[in-house]
Amino acid sequence: MAVNKAELVVALKEGRLAYELGEQVADCPYPPGDPLRAAWLRGWAAARDEREGGAGEG
Repeated sequence: MAVNKAELVVALKEGRLAYELGEQVADCPYPPGDPLRAAWLRGWAAARDEREGGAGEG
């Protein structure tokens, strides 16, 4: 599946927003193996880590 950078950025932002709206990892709209799923999950995890106080440390 060919995915362009813009689609990956959109999926990443969707994942961040999903976390902020209280959605769970299981709510990811992309199927396993889809590069957009990986981007969505990265966005979700980044938002979670920031919320938990991990941002700016290290």
